[in-house]
Amino acid sequence: MKRILIVCDYFFPSTSIGAVRPSKITKMLINHGYSVDVFTRYQVKTGTLNFGANIFGFKNAEKDNSIRNNHIQTERTGIKRFLFDNFTTIYNFLYKIKAAMLANKSNKEMVSAFKNFVAKNDSDYDVIFSTFGPLSSLLCGLYYKKTHPDTKWICDFRDPAVVSQVGPVRRFFLRFKEQQACKLADEIVAVSNGYIDRICGEKYKEKRHMIPNGYDKADLVYNDMVSDEYDFLSLVYVGILYGQMRDVTPIFEALKELSVEGKIDLNKVKFNYAGIDYVNLKKQADIFEMSDIIINHGVLPRCECLKLQFSSDLLVLSTWNTKKEYGVFPGKLLEYMLIRKPIVTTVSGDVPDSEVAQVVKEGNLGIVYEEINRTKDLKSLKSYLESAYNHKLKDRFIPFEPNQAVLDRYCYESIVSQIESIIEK
Repeated sequence: MKRILIVCDYFFPSTSIGAVRPSKITKMLINHGYSVDVFTRYQVKTGTLNFGANIFGFKNAEKDNSIRNNHIQTERTGIKRFLFDNFTTIYNFLYKIKAAMLANKSNKEMVSAFKNFVAKNDSDYDVIFSTFGPLSSLLCGLYYKKTHPDTKWICDFRDPAVVSQVGPVRRFFLRFKEQQACKLADEIVAVSNGYIDRICGEKYKEKRHMIPNGYDKADLVYNDMVSDEYDFLSLVYVGILYGQMRDVTPIFEALKELSVEGKIDLNKVKFNYAGIDYVNLKKQADIFEMSDIIINHGVLPRCECLKLQFSSDLLVLSTWNTKKEYGVFPGKLLEYMLIRKPIVTTVSGDVPDSEVAQVVKEGNLGIVYEEINRTKDLKSLKSYLESAYNHKLKDRFIPFEPNQAVLDRYCYESIVSQIESIIEK
């Protein structure tokens, strides 16, 4: 029985998107007969379900105010409002410096704790699996590989290290560490083909793998829940907008035009939102005077978010695909596959045929609007929303016949089988 060490910042019972992949992989590997230890940032309470893994955390989550609700976005007031309105470039520069300093402190903290863990628990692991981001898990992987060169290191990227939002100095540092990891790692994994290309370029073709995120059928706990509001078409969006990079304005635009054309009644449409980014969502809706249809549920526990999504008619997904950042594949799409309801997808950016659009179309999962195809796709989006509205109000349901083969491809059982093949390689 091979022994595996998984290194990640967040792990079950955290409900953050960063916790899902390592938690599910751990669960499935244990089910397949592997012995798994997990080094993570936060301590797991005694008695908490941990899938049979040994969990090593160095920080008490209950005492760390940074992991819960402290990043909820509110309207800027006072000096922040003044600085943002009049000195946006300076304000953003200072914000990036502050964010980089906090990230650097957090990384050092975790790496230091990891070194202590290795010194005290120096077991003979067959495989170490680190999953980026944040950077700390990658740094831990680098340290372990340097000190244990015979241990196989699988370096997993949920995201590329280098993104456009970071400044040039930090971007150089992140790129250096990313390439250092790619060179030392025995196997490189990323969750989309675009990410693999951005991370590796033309290098490391013999050890690079695309293994997507997925969904776990065991999470299907509200499958019998349906909307009991038959006189409403309800849409739902859960999450953040990443500074407007996720743009759902085409949905508001399409609904507005349908209303003006007399094809739908906006009094019978509502847009549910849960998350920390209501301010930005409202700004997008206000462009078309559509904020009245939004119902802001605020920050909800994961179970309540799932209930909200299961009880809504259309699931809203938003992402981007640009020349600088392509291959973006939100984990929310996998959760939507589990929920098995129509998906309304918007993709901003200047590159067509995003990976998300390809999957939605191949899987017959709903409708896709891509900014680069605005004229054609807005017409299709309007037609789809009009049809969904009419089906809901007349038939009390919206037809949905996804391609099961595509859904099966993204089930975690299938995904962990791919990871297992790399472990045994």
